[in-house]
Amino acid sequence: MSLAPDAVAGVIYDIGYRKYEGARLGRGYAFRTLYVHSLRSAFGLGRGGRALWIPWMLFAFICFPSAVSVAASAFTGGMANLMSYDDVFAFVSLVIALFCAAQAPELVSRDQQYRVLPLYFSRPLPAREYAGAKLLAMWTAVVILVLTPLLILLVGRLAMGADFVAAVKAESKYFLPILATPAVAALGIGTPALALASLVQRRWLATAAAFGFFFITVPIAGILTEILEGDAQRYAVLINPIFAVGGTILALFGAKADGVLKDATEHPEVYGLTVAALAVISIAILAWRYRRMTV
Repeated sequence: MSLAPDAVAGVIYDIGYRKYEGARLGRGYAFRTLYVHSLRSAFGLGRGGRALWIPWMLFAFICFPSAVSVAASAFTGGMANLMSYDDVFAFVSLVIALFCAAQAPELVSRDQQYRVLPLYFSRPLPAREYAGAKLLAMWTAVVILVLTPLLILLVGRLAMGADFVAAVKAESKYFLPILATPAVAALGIGTPALALASLVQRRWLATAAAFGFFFITVPIAGILTEILEGDAQRYAVLINPIFAVGGTILALFGAKADGVLKDATEHPEVYGLTVAALAVISIAILAWRYRRMTV
């Protein structure tokens, strides 16, 4: 018995699938969207109330000393300046490090834990741009954290001046260091926090790794400065990124310091180069990590 021609060739049914005919927004749009989404995630936005309280509580702690300093100066008619610009990072550095340790895993570890990276990399956005968007979002978050208390202090000083133009002229020498301080903090603290978080899928492990890097190296630096001698003793503090960033910021403002950072203004290039080296190594780790994921 011979078969009908349709039975031999099969039948094609139209079940309603259509080609996408809308606009294709390209890699630039995907990069910007991922950047904005990651920045919102750093501050817990769009993820419910429980995700909000840790970043915003830390943000309030960071702004509190500057607000108190401005309020005290206002109540005393400018006689009590509790805090200078170079003091701001010293007051809030540990909280900034804690923010980075807690929120960097929200940017990179969550995508690994829930195995959504193949979905990202199946689109036109390559892995290096995915990592770049995450890093840019982390830098922006740290810049917001560090710049806000500095601006509170600056605005307070300008507002309390009897002559606004004279106040602007007096404070203008600090404008460049004020702008450079958040960038140094982003490079020296935000970058290694994100690099460490990218190596671990579990968020709590990533937080523990960054927390250990920032805080366990503090007593180690203290012990090394006690047992070493000469230049080794002088620069042992640089194993801790918070000290390296703090020393660089002190040098930016030309401020004198004592304690473990007493040599920061005498050899600022050493502190600055340490921050730059730390950022370069961390970026290399990020690039290596996401290159491996696409192989």
